[in-house]
Amino acid sequence: MKAIELPAFYQVSLEGLGEHNDQVRGPGHFDRVMAFLDVLKELGIYSMVMLTLTEDNLRHVLPLAELLRGRTDLFTFNRLSMVGEGANLRLPSKKEYLSFLEEYLDAAKDNPVISLKDNLLNIHLKKRGSELFGGCAGYGCGAAFNFLSVLPDGEAHACRKFPSPVGNVLFEGIAGVYDSEKARQYRAGPRACRSCSIRPVCGGCLAVAHSFGLNIFEERDPFCCMEVPFLV
Repeated sequence: MKAIELPAFYQVSLEGLGEHNDQVRGPGHFDRVMAFLDVLKELGIYSMVMLTLTEDNLRHVLPLAELLRGRTDLFTFNRLSMVGEGANLRLPSKKEYLSFLEEYLDAAKDNPVISLKDNLLNIHLKKRGSELFGGCAGYGCGAAFNFLSVLPDGEAHACRKFPSPVGNVLFEGIAGVYDSEKARQYRAGPRACRSCSIRPVCGGCLAVAHSFGLNIFEERDPFCCMEVPFLV
């Protein structure tokens, strides 16, 4: 691949420390990924490690970040979307998660591989008086905004993490799907977030809200702790 063109980056997945990761990804996966990260570093290819956060691996995140220090360029996480096979897993409680975010931000000050992705981190940064970042997709939630998920039959979804159909690219084209009323509805996000001061870099996670059976166009992310005036 490098002989053809140097990849902009190469992303791999780890779901926690060795034993837990291999229960999810298969025997020997953890060691193979760690060895592959060394290969990427040797070849000068930017590497990224992604973790899907659950209640089972919450306490693995920061120890894993220490193992990845100097071994990868970027490590971050997304919360589990409890759909499909993910319905068999669970997220941590809101209290546990909010406490974890504080620990994560503290660890990020010292460990350069730790990166910020979850939109809700911006709530904690705001409370600390720190500079905000672009959220999950650079502008908060990117659903039907700066990405779409397209299935083999052309069916397009606003987000890859939960059923969110917005049209079919084979019949409507990419532009037609992007400009559809359904897509605009996803881009608008939850009505409960629209008066929030950090909405441009947040909006929570629609996939997580969907996991809890909420109306994603009305109700905000169930893990949100931002005090927002109600929009009438």
